[in-house]
Amino acid sequence: MCEFCENCKVNIIDEKSNCVLCGKSISKKQQSKNKFYPKYSPVVEKREPVVNVLEKLALLGLLICVVVDLFITKTISWSLYVFVGVLLATVLILRAIKKKNTIAQLLTRLTFWLSLFIIFIELYTNSWGWGLTYAIPFMWLGFSVFAGIMTLSKGYVDFQMFKPIILIAILSTISLIVLLCIGHGILWPSLIAVLVAVSEIALMFMFRFKRSVRSLKKDFGF
Repeated sequence: MCEFCENCKVNIIDEKSNCVLCGKSISKKQQSKNKFYPKYSPVVEKREPVVNVLEKLALLGLLICVVVDLFITKTISWSLYVFVGVLLATVLILRAIKKKNTIAQLLTRLTFWLSLFIIFIELYTNSWGWGLTYAIPFMWLGFSVFAGIMTLSKGYVDFQMFKPIILIAILSTISLIVLLCIGHGILWPSLIAVLVAVSEIALMFMFRFKRSVRSLKKDFGF
């Protein structure tokens, strides 16, 4: 072990009791305070991440709801809503925090999963019509407007919002076609969502063609 002589101000490599220069006795208590490589003791974080705690609490709450539902109603009825809510919170929020997703990635996930959630509520409650006609198109419209504003901001000059806008354009077009095929009378919410999303994509190509193409290659891999 390297020791230090206070008189000569040198490190003594040999494990001896006396300094080779002045002969002073060196004890282990006089080890250098100015060593170039001090001993490092890393601090190990033992606390469990907050996200993992939230996941466990969500699963515990879901289990309690299922047990109470089975005990009172003898079936799984309202606890199914809790299950879908916990699933969405895990997929959209907790997983996004774990993976450190960007706003564009989070917006893409919200567009897809919330649309499925609204359709699930319509089918489960036998109230088909309000979600596909009003709720989903207005949600897509709000997301596309938000994505357009974020694209114009300085923090999103690389067009990170291109993917969610394209997804909204595709989904709103499919929704409009479905409503036309089933002969639904109310079409204007889906039509507005299609026009806004397609207009934003067209404006991106008109004013930032190279950047738009580069974003497409990056997001979709072609």
